Amino acid sequence: MPQILIFFVGLAGLVYGADVFVKGAASLALRLGVSRLVIGMTLVGFGTSLPELSVNLSAAFSGRLDLAVGNIVGSNIANIGLILGIAALVAPLTIHVSLLKLEIPLLLLVSAGLWLLGSNGQLGRPDGALLLLGFVGLLLLIGYSGRHEPRQIEADIVEGGVPSSVDATRATWRDLAWIGVGFVLLLVASRLMVGAAVDLARLWGMSELVIGLTIVAIGTSLPELAASTMAALRGEADIAIGNVLGSNLFNILLILGVTAVITPLPLDPMLIRVQIPVMILFAALLYPLSLRGRSVGRPAGALLLSAFFGFLVWQLTSID
Repeated sequence: MPQILIFFVGLAGLVYGADVFVKGAASLALRLGVSRLVIGMTLVGFGTSLPELSVNLSAAFSGRLDLAVGNIVGSNIANIGLILGIAALVAPLTIHVSLLKLEIPLLLLVSAGLWLLGSNGQLGRPDGALLLLGFVGLLLLIGYSGRHEPRQIEADIVEGGVPSSVDATRATWRDLAWIGVGFVLLLVASRLMVGAAVDLARLWGMSELVIGLTIVAIGTSLPELAASTMAALRGEADIAIGNVLGSNLFNILLILGVTAVITPLPLDPMLIRVQIPVMILFAALLYPLSLRGRSVGRPAGALLLSAFFGFLVWQLTSID
């Protein structure tokens, strides 16, 4: 009972933290002259990936390496199947051309690259360094692409009015405060939920790999769920989608990169044969689902959600 109570207290903190985080990030995007998609893929994507980073660093230093890798693979599957599925059910998500040309293919490339790097059964320190180099390249690419969307940014600013310099400064500090409060709530609440979930899973006799792929992965993905759902409710489709794509890229390039540099990560053969290919398949699903009407609508959301729960049930019933 105490663990269940902690779990739901964490859930409440996640929902409120995500609401204020998205509110501050969306407002700050306009004031800085940055598109919502870039904000979603960087600020929101990184902020909601912090639980994965925290869990992986803790797992690496404590020698729970199956948990660390399973957390990232499971989180990336949950981000697309669970988070985008629910967000699309809340409100259809418009897909910009840049996503089809760049961001979604990039996620597929990075996911396939992870599978190739780990095909020898391990992610070593050189592999981790290569992933971190890719992360630096990702930041440069996002910054470059964000500078080429001036028309939409100008339209958003004109629509919102042009405030005085004093009002703009106050509003910027207010937005930063909202982001800070939301960020802290997301981090603390997610740790509460993951800790409670792991304790409950151990009582049920689950292995660390299964815990990482399912309970911990869902727990660390809850900030993405809360942030993307709130963004969808507010009509911020760019932030909802950018958050998921950015988080998945950060999970592989930054978090697995840092973890592998700290300590080489042995990969369970089942990860190479099954779970990582499934992660790639979920990313690949985004492309055909997005082509029709350039949006992920409610039918597509229902399909993603059904596929995720099918994967979850399969993992819980077939893996020792």
